[in-house]
Amino acid sequence: MLYGKYQLTEVLFSHDPVTNSYQDNMNRILDKKQLLPWQLCGLVLVLFVGALWFFRGAPVSSKDIRHILLISIDTCRADHLGCYGYHRPTTPNIDKLSAQSVLFENVISPVPITLPAHSSMLTGTIPPYHGVHNNSDYKLGESNVTLAEILTERGFATGAIISAYVLDSQFGLDQGFDMYNDSFEEPVRNLLYFSERRGAEASRFANEWLEKHKDEKFFLFLHYFDPHLKYSPPEPFATDFKDNLYAGEIAYTDYCIGQVIEKLKDLNIYDSTLLIITADHGEMLGEHGEDAHTYFIYQPAIRVPLIFKLPGHNKPQKVKNLVGLIDIVPTVCNLLGIEAPAPVQGKDLSPYFDKSQISSQDRHIYCESLTPTRYGAAALLGLVTDRWKYIQTTRPELYNIVEDAGETKNLSDQQPYRARILQDRLKQLLEQTVRNDASAKVDLDEQALKRLQSLGYVAGDISEDFEFDQSGDDPKDLVDFHNIYTVVSDLVLNKEYEQAEKICQQLILQRPHVYQIYALMTSIARAQGDLDRAALHLHRAIEARPDVAKLQHYLGMILIEQGKFDQAAEHLEKSLHLDPNQFLVHQNLAAVFYKQGKFDKAITHLTEALRLKPDSAKTVRRLGDTLAKKGDFRQATEYFRQAVEMNPYDMKNHSKLTLALVFQERYDEAVEQLRTGIRIMSGNGRKDDAAELQKYLKLVEDKIANKK
Repeated sequence: MLYGKYQLTEVLFSHDPVTNSYQDNMNRILDKKQLLPWQLCGLVLVLFVGALWFFRGAPVSSKDIRHILLISIDTCRADHLGCYGYHRPTTPNIDKLSAQSVLFENVISPVPITLPAHSSMLTGTIPPYHGVHNNSDYKLGESNVTLAEILTERGFATGAIISAYVLDSQFGLDQGFDMYNDSFEEPVRNLLYFSERRGAEASRFANEWLEKHKDEKFFLFLHYFDPHLKYSPPEPFATDFKDNLYAGEIAYTDYCIGQVIEKLKDLNIYDSTLLIITADHGEMLGEHGEDAHTYFIYQPAIRVPLIFKLPGHNKPQKVKNLVGLIDIVPTVCNLLGIEAPAPVQGKDLSPYFDKSQISSQDRHIYCESLTPTRYGAAALLGLVTDRWKYIQTTRPELYNIVEDAGETKNLSDQQPYRARILQDRLKQLLEQTVRNDASAKVDLDEQALKRLQSLGYVAGDISEDFEFDQSGDDPKDLVDFHNIYTVVSDLVLNKEYEQAEKICQQLILQRPHVYQIYALMTSIARAQGDLDRAALHLHRAIEARPDVAKLQHYLGMILIEQGKFDQAAEHLEKSLHLDPNQFLVHQNLAAVFYKQGKFDKAITHLTEALRLKPDSAKTVRRLGDTLAKKGDFRQATEYFRQAVEMNPYDMKNHSKLTLALVFQERYDEAVEQLRTGIRIMSGNGRKDDAAELQKYLKLVEDKIANKK
């Protein structure tokens, strides 16, 4: 019997981009019936012709791609771009680009928070694997492999232009980049802090970098932050979109992206550039009661744009299949002929680039929000398919996102079997990916936390809750509490203390066990100079959550300000007992022992702090200070010299080294060191620091002259 058209088509075109099952399908057909030789020859011929047809439109090869530009628009929901159907002209430049590109219509971000979402974007892994679940308290650990690291090893120049403090290099996203520009020339003021830059500055730096590297293979990661709260687009966008400033911020960002696209064309590298435009997450805009993002994982918060402009591809193509933000890394790797790192959970999207749809796809894409755990509620752990979304929480949720795009009809009770299947799949996925990576944690100082809060990110520990315990409060019941808590954080930063404290008192009546409220009240009392009241609030916070190490740390810091060093040391040691890997606590405890003259204890804690953060020049310098205080100037000199090598732009490192040399009467070395410091400070525009070192130089030279 001859094999029919359907069966041959099944062999040729039932390719699964995940499992590469051509051979499996072939074996399955051949197992049905032994073919005669002439039939086998005919089948081989058809396979050969079909293969030519399948690969005829291969849009790009690794030789075509010399340049890669990945643009991330922070907080940009997909449905606000013209090419995704928005009714207003927000994105003319992106729309024009999409007319020559592959546009993915259904793209899921794994988490609606900037740092963890970008960690997924640049590693191809989900938060349970890379370990970053929030902005505060987390960094991308070195056990993860970034796209920049992959490409650097293969001879690409790598650069990043970052537009918000939340992606500062201290949070680990700089791994593998030759240049990581996270310093802002003209920063935008958010409340009391300058923590982001405008898109125009980001585009200017990007264009300068492109000009410099146009003749090299390169990878540039370009991050825009403008659509993030607070919405304040510049003119004319503020006027044109005065009724929707969020849309105005997207329109302004599109204008800035247009400048970069024009630069690619001016440099004659547009056609050799793989250009990818996406976003880290979306924005809720009041849907389901959430004002912005971080809390829920409904579609407005996690559905993002994803556009690939491929060299040699100049026709529009839209792909309806479900894909994820984690698919960028393996796709870029495949296009370059590079094997993606083994931990990558994303999938290669290149099979779509010459086919508008692959029907055999079966994706289950993970998403999460652990933000509700801050208030004692359950986590939100989700799984998205091309039709369904399941959310594991106290009251589980199941939505048909095709028929119910607004996610208003929870079908978990009506379709318990489907909900159970997706729950089991989610549980299996988490069992395979959750890691406990201690390197993913970072200990932020008060200034860093306030800068993150100025961007709208609320401080406070979350719980890494991946157990399907349904005994906690449901996050849906606490969204109003979350919104009010966020408002209080803004009031504190704006120094509207009286109003903030009134609201805190109301929040305490609702949820007295939420220790973060007492922490906010501590900030208010401290800002008002009432340290006794600040300490009282911290004691109440510790009563609510005695297991939180940071509360003991904060109380210790208040006691230091009060000069109560013995009590401060007691609480700092309690903090270390709860979590011994706190860099700042070791530093602060060392400072207490230094003030008490307990230098050996101070050295022990500084040594431990340096183990936790070996690149801290300040810790090295403090070790030198402590040794000098003990009279060990020789060893102190070595630490000061090491501090200078680690950070030659800190004037204190040079002055401390000079003083140690002077105490040992090594005057010639001191003079040489000061002249080196003056030269470095002057060469970096630090005129005041250079002048200060010049004073030291004159004193040392006078000392030498007097000795003669």
